[in-house]
Amino acid sequence: SVRTGSAQAKIDFSALSPEEVKTNRGRRHLDTMAAGRDLVTRYDFSSYRTLLDVGGGSGGLAIAITEAHPGIRATVADLPNVVPVTQYFVEEAGTTERVRAVAADILEGLATGPYDVAVLRNFIQVLSVCQARVALRNINQAIKAGGSIYILGSIIADSRIFPPETVASNLYFLNIYDGGQAYTEGEYRGWLTEAGFEDIERVVLPGATSIMRARKPA
Repeated sequence: SVRTGSAQAKIDFSALSPEEVKTNRGRRHLDTMAAGRDLVTRYDFSSYRTLLDVGGGSGGLAIAITEAHPGIRATVADLPNVVPVTQYFVEEAGTTERVRAVAADILEGLATGPYDVAVLRNFIQVLSVCQARVALRNINQAIKAGGSIYILGSIIADSRIFPPETVASNLYFLNIYDGGQAYTEGEYRGWLTEAGFEDIERVVLPGATSIMRARKPA
């Protein structure tokens, strides 16, 4: 994949069967829930009332956040074949009144909103550079003035050979996604600024994971 510049073990996630999607998202559900709980301990979500979870999969992030803040109403946007799986986990958690799932392609824009806050976990790295820029612009349009965006995931050094954990996961991205790869802090900052966000900050977590937070001007 590195030598050819194209994914040699590409997976078409939009073509997976319901059982394959459930298995794929189910493996990550507990980790996603844990990430949501950690996020609301680090940042104050009490002023938010509407939340967009982009590419939320099982909905674990939205479920955890709304459990901590029952006043938040969350929308999980993902591929059409993922929505039934999201609904399954939402129903299992008993959060159907607070979390809903919608089929949406973030690259085509969002018909719903506006939202107070958007969260993205392990999402941007499945996109190409051009797709990432489009996605962040569309998310900006879906967020209210003064709203925030939180991006959770691995950020690679400018050299692209550090940290080792991110380099290893980047090989996975390069193998299965067309254009997907780990990106640098500078790339994220540039795209967020271009999309219309400001006050960009990064927090590095244990395990080579980071949170990028930015705000849409009021």
